[in-house]
Amino acid sequence: MIQVEHVEKKFGKRTVLRDVSMTVPTGSVTVILGPSGSGKTTFLRTINFLGQADNGTLRLDEDKAVDMAHASKKEILNVRRNTAMVFQLYNLFSNMTVLENVMEGLITVQKKSKKEARERALDCLKEVDMDQYQDYYPVQLSGGQQQRVGIARALAMNPKVILFDEPTSALDPELVGEVLTVIKKIAREWKVTMIIVTHEIAFAREIADQVIFMEDGLIVEEGTADEVLSHPKELRTRQFLNRFLNNSCLACQVLEQEGGDGLWHTRVS
Repeated sequence: MIQVEHVEKKFGKRTVLRDVSMTVPTGSVTVILGPSGSGKTTFLRTINFLGQADNGTLRLDEDKAVDMAHASKKEILNVRRNTAMVFQLYNLFSNMTVLENVMEGLITVQKKSKKEARERALDCLKEVDMDQYQDYYPVQLSGGQQQRVGIARALAMNPKVILFDEPTSALDPELVGEVLTVIKKIAREWKVTMIIVTHEIAFAREIADQVIFMEDGLIVEEGTADEVLSHPKELRTRQFLNRFLNNSCLACQVLEQEGGDGLWHTRVS
């Protein structure tokens, strides 16, 4: 389980996160949706201390809650050892091969021997169907292939939680499917806790145990995928789904109000 409470973050005078709280049960998948600038990525980065919150607490499983604004180096290291990040732009080392990229964290952070790191890295590359590219350099790979290496690198660290920051946003449309397929496979087979920031609504419907809609640094609505995507209670959620999907080539959507009962139904194909 990962639990964050009352997270706040400012950049200068601009408030980016406003009292954000969220609980993600062990082995579940939470998808965060929202318009650009809503604070989704900033929130994800505060969880991994890539950006430090101004207020809030974080708890992993039964560990003591961490004060996110005043965490010690030891506490930050413990969180980072138990979480892994998959970035929008892959963040692979250009001077390292695929295999070396996946091994690096195992050697430098977890202090494994090169033999152990190599075996673990190869196993994880096989999981994302990239083991045959182990001697390639990032420049020799497509964006989708690089992102699969990024997922293998995250898996290799055996984290309690994997954080995905819009993992398909930098990909050409034809490459999106291969990455989403890998993420679904990992969620199904590894049962690792995931928090995914994405704009892929159909994907969210299929994979998420919990969906959170954010805007202006606030959680506007949260619930199951069916509750938020098919029966959103908040007007702003309905507006977002309608506008986003109507402008998306990835899915189409119809909102219809039935019988004056106030329920809205979203159909995503």
